[in-house]
Amino acid sequence: MRFLSHFSMAVALATAGTLAVTAMPQEAQAQKKKKEAEVKISKEVRPKVAEIQAAMATETPATAKPLVEALLAETVSADDRYIAGQLAIQLGGTLKDTALQEQGIIASLESGRAAPEQLPAFNFFAGNFAYGAERWADAAKWFQAAYDLGYRDNNIEPLLAETYFKRNMPAEGLAKWDEILNNANASSTKAPESWYRMARDRALASKDKNLYATWATKWAAAYPSGDSWGDAVAATRWTSQADTVQNLEVLRFMKATDSLTTTRDYKEFAEEAQRKNLFGEVVAVLEEGQRKGVIASSSPLIAELLTPAKREVSTDKASLPAQPSAVRGSGSSSVMMNFADVWLGYKDFGNAVAFYEAGLAKPDADMNRGYMGIGTAHAYAGDLTAAQQAFDKVSGTRAPLAAMWKTWIEQQNAPAAPAQAAAAVDPAS
Repeated sequence: MRFLSHFSMAVALATAGTLAVTAMPQEAQAQKKKKEAEVKISKEVRPKVAEIQAAMATETPATAKPLVEALLAETVSADDRYIAGQLAIQLGGTLKDTALQEQGIIASLESGRAAPEQLPAFNFFAGNFAYGAERWADAAKWFQAAYDLGYRDNNIEPLLAETYFKRNMPAEGLAKWDEILNNANASSTKAPESWYRMARDRALASKDKNLYATWATKWAAAYPSGDSWGDAVAATRWTSQADTVQNLEVLRFMKATDSLTTTRDYKEFAEEAQRKNLFGEVVAVLEEGQRKGVIASSSPLIAELLTPAKREVSTDKASLPAQPSAVRGSGSSSVMMNFADVWLGYKDFGNAVAFYEAGLAKPDADMNRGYMGIGTAHAYAGDLTAAQQAFDKVSGTRAPLAAMWKTWIEQQNAPAAPAQAAAAVDPAS
């Protein structure tokens, strides 16, 4: 994250405004009608200010620098210190001397006499100078003060968060990002997607798997897309050791969120389904890949997986029990849920739910597998309320996936954002 260049700083300081310092008695007299809080130069300092201004007005304004530095070093009143700070800012701008500008800004702030409208920008610039000098703690202090005063220009939000990462404080930096994002989203302008990406990147760099999973999911929750949900799924997989059944459940979620984006994704899904003889699902996912142009007609997946699965479909469907009571014998919980998976692949969501529920009623049932299946079937069918209720009952190693499903459901139920609000501005551009 880059701090402001000298040119940008000079322009911004001009916008923030500095005091037009006047030392001559007659001019000072003309200013008496201004507000009572007016800054006044003491009679002891007034000649020094006049001398500085005279030097600044010459063709060699650098001769004023030692005079300004001497005044800054003196123990003077708050008003005089503010005046010294303003002179340092003005001369620093003329000389392109950022160190002198920094001294001037800090003197102005420490004097307590800076105008309220100057405080946000002056705190920001003090932070910007410290950031450029890699004094991260000082930068954080000044940026936070500016942020608390409502300053929102010049990428202050990512700069503030970055001061923590520069000090190897990832948890604190991500907590600051959380605060910044929440504040932005509570305002009239939604936090831009680039900020979520920045926080996600920092979480990943921390090598803390749980932080990465949390922030990848936050990104997907705020800006759902195939990329963001794919990242959230990848993060969740990194934090857990899923078996083949759970891996297929994850792939089903990826299909629902359009985050199957590569040939490798479709191949993994088709191979996982084929190993479980879920021919309907093999056909459905590979044909989707073809429609999206991800799987070419010349792909080996066609001959190796799609064509053989298509040959099996009619025979397989004819052999399926039409309802749980038609299963020969008592049928174990896993048998019932296996049948449910098959019906899910054939998009008979009603039968899928019925077989999952039958499996849940059996002794030693894997309750989390059953409720995950029921939630998925309802979600595929568009019954989001029933899906939510099922996912609410999922715990254990499947809980992160259930949480992602619930976030996705919330997004489907949310009203469409107005076009203006949806197009958040990226301050880094």
